[in-house]
Amino acid sequence: MNKSRLIFASALAAIVSIAFTVVITVWAELSTPLKDWLKNFSGHHWTSKSIFSVLLFIIAVGMFYFPAGSPSDNHLKKILNFLLFFTVLGVIIIAVFYTGHHFKFF
Repeated sequence: MNKSRLIFASALAAIVSIAFTVVITVWAELSTPLKDWLKNFSGHHWTSKSIFSVLLFIIAVGMFYFPAGSPSDNHLKKILNFLLFFTVLGVIIIAVFYTGHHFKFF
C-alpha cells in the first residue's frame, strides 16, 4: 500500500464527505420530506447523515486511491491545504446557517 496515495485519496474523500455533509445538513433543515426520510432511515436524521458520510468516504477513498499515481510532496501539501480550507469553510457555512436559522432569517 502506497502511503502517499492513501493520504491523497483520503484527503480528497474527506473533502467530498465534508461537502456532502454540509449540503445534506442545510437541505434537510429546509426540506421536511428529506429530514423525515433521513429520520425513517435510521431513527434520527443525524445518524443517517453520519452513515451516508462514512459510506461515501469509504467509496471515495477507493475511487481516488486506485487510479491515482504516486503524488509528489507538493501535491500532498496542496490537497491537505484544500482539505483544511474545506473543513473551515464547512464549519463556517454550518455555523452561519444555524445562526440564521435560529434567528429566523430563513
